[in-house]
Amino acid sequence: MKAISLPTQHPLLFPWAITSLVFILLCVSLIFIPNHIDWQQSPPTSHEDLILWRTGCYIGAILLLPMTNLLRYIFLRLNQTMPPLTPMLNVSLLAKKRYTLTVCVSQSFIAIIGSLGVMMFILGDSVNTLYILTSVAGLGAFLYSPKLDEFQAIVHALTLLETQNESK
Repeated sequence: MKAISLPTQHPLLFPWAITSLVFILLCVSLIFIPNHIDWQQSPPTSHEDLILWRTGCYIGAILLLPMTNLLRYIFLRLNQTMPPLTPMLNVSLLAKKRYTLTVCVSQSFIAIIGSLGVMMFILGDSVNTLYILTSVAGLGAFLYSPKLDEFQAIVHALTLLETQNESK
């Protein structure tokens, strides 16, 4: 029989696990929250306050999505240009750590957008706001999901940085 060799661990396994967790949290919030919170009595906030809160949450989501993109871009450039604090023993491991942090921060901002929808639903707003803000968060999680070419660019830049340091 031919021995089956398992491939080495994919470098983006943990960043994809973080992104999958955000998708799962968004799906759970869409399924669990509307079915388990029912405001048969009067909602906890007045209609005028809900309009004000809803407007603030929509503005927050509209601002957080491009801000996440900008922050992700800054992190990616820092990952490529920032020299390591200690001597590099494994360029790939350092790149994994840096890229995982980048994905974690960007997905955290996306989770904030989804939590705005949950917050509005708990305050007594309609399920439409929950769907809209969760959909925007899902779009952001998809747009800012881990990409192999970004990771490879970090590895390449760190490799160049290491060869420059060795030649000095």
